[in-house]
Amino acid sequence: MSLTVEQLILENQKLVTVVENESVQCALSLMIEHDFSQLPVTDSGQKVKGMVTSDSILRAVNHLKIIPEKINVSHATTKVKLYRKEDDLSDLLKGLQDMSAAPIVDKDGRLTNIVTSYDTAEYYRKRAEDIMLAEDIEVTLRDLIESSHKNEQGEVDEASLKQSIRSIMPSGREHKNKFKSALLRYIAKTNDGKNIQPDHPKIDEVFTQYLDQPTTPKEFSELTLGDFIQIFKNLWKQHSADFKNLEWDSMHYLLDDVRKTRNDIAHFREVTPEQREKLKFCAEFLDRHRPDTAIESASKPLNTTVIDNIVASDNVPTIYHLEEELEANDSRYAPLAIWLQAQEEDTVTCTFKEVEGIIQDELPPSARQHRNWWANDTVSHVQSAQWLEVGWRVSSVNMSTERVVFSIMGDRRKAYLDFFNQLRVKLQAIEGLTVTPQGHLQGRSYLTFAITLKGDESIKPPPICFSFARRSRLRIEIYISGIEQSQTKQLFEQLYKQKTEIEAEFGEALSWEKLDHRYSSRIAYYRPDSSITDDAEKLAEIQQWAVETLPKFYSALSDRFIAAQKAVSGEG
Repeated sequence: MSLTVEQLILENQKLVTVVENESVQCALSLMIEHDFSQLPVTDSGQKVKGMVTSDSILRAVNHLKIIPEKINVSHATTKVKLYRKEDDLSDLLKGLQDMSAAPIVDKDGRLTNIVTSYDTAEYYRKRAEDIMLAEDIEVTLRDLIESSHKNEQGEVDEASLKQSIRSIMPSGREHKNKFKSALLRYIAKTNDGKNIQPDHPKIDEVFTQYLDQPTTPKEFSELTLGDFIQIFKNLWKQHSADFKNLEWDSMHYLLDDVRKTRNDIAHFREVTPEQREKLKFCAEFLDRHRPDTAIESASKPLNTTVIDNIVASDNVPTIYHLEEELEANDSRYAPLAIWLQAQEEDTVTCTFKEVEGIIQDELPPSARQHRNWWANDTVSHVQSAQWLEVGWRVSSVNMSTERVVFSIMGDRRKAYLDFFNQLRVKLQAIEGLTVTPQGHLQGRSYLTFAITLKGDESIKPPPICFSFARRSRLRIEIYISGIEQSQTKQLFEQLYKQKTEIEAEFGEALSWEKLDHRYSSRIAYYRPDSSITDDAEKLAEIQQWAVETLPKFYSALSDRFIAAQKAVSGEG
């Protein structure tokens, strides 16, 4: 659908113009009074002769070497393209690249309106807000539906959710009944009303052979707003108390109007002020009546403080294996992903302020205005792509109290547990090495191993850790910590001096991560294209890579590490 200039024109617009023989000083006074940067120049009949702008006045004053009181508007007038209300909006937008305002005229060339760059920005801001409000409503409905399908562990019961989706899908029986009804009417009309008994088994056979198709329920992520409304209707008995026993007919009236507006937005139709007001009302109404029990009981809010860009809390150690040096092109929300990946609990609650402390930056205004900002969307949301990549999702958000609940994805813990349990067995089969996991397998994204040479267990080289890192990588590392920070950095520097020899023995370039703003340092080697969500065959390949890499990594670093450690501590 083509948009026209008329859609940008403000109602009851007050036009301020000047004529050519007025002084430039008069034009400047009018521009200052009304806070304009330009004025249309018209003749006595309101026909547009051009525009006078602050820039054109400066140019005229500069080139003529004269003060504004002594030159006329005609001396500073610039030509402009004139537009009609029915013109294509895209043409006007191109024109605004050169001028900050465009005159709108009637068929006789008389000025009727002005459209400015601000008007266009405001127009598209409103359209963007309409989209976000519609998405806020959809996200809230999704949350309400998921909350009705959570098990005792607080996780979504996928089987139960699929059953609710299946309940709104058209069934084969409905299609067959429509087919039979249409066929019987055809038979009645073509046999002059004779009472002919239909052969139902034959009809069923024909339907099955030519028309029957198995009904496959949509994925939850594929549902439309109309689908969510239908499911919510079926669940209304569970939610009506939260809405103060509002009748479903009233709720349906509101939601169906929103659905129609959502369709208008999707088809680039103009949204009326009444529709926009209903979107705002519905978004606020749903959020105000959604139950708070999930977010209040999910977990205790973190008592977080930020120390040297590291978040410490009562249940999260300041030092952990997953901390990373952020790269220049990393998202501002990358620290949140790193922090979440280090959590030991399956669910954690943060205030928006605490999130800002973690990312060391302010959240955008939309994070406090629109629930959709917190949606688990990998396509259009940079922020959610960060937490989803490390296996976490937003399970609930309360806009009024500014609190968000993050939960680890239900299958992620098990996937880590299975992977590292299998890897442990394979590593322990390496000849010549004794490989012992440090701590219990807890389903986290990393596992540390104590490595010693068989027959020489008295020498204690540094632990070696395998961990899944952001950007789909598996990392083998020596993580230097557990001593004073100054000694940590000295130890790193001692090893870095031997970089050429170490990498020559290992056979590949290593990643030397001093982590200047952290307590610890790291020497690592990365395998790209490695994610815990890979299929079984790919995960087996990743484990084989770990088995082949460990002996080389250990051999290149263990003795040098022990020597450097003694030198730093004064024992050597």
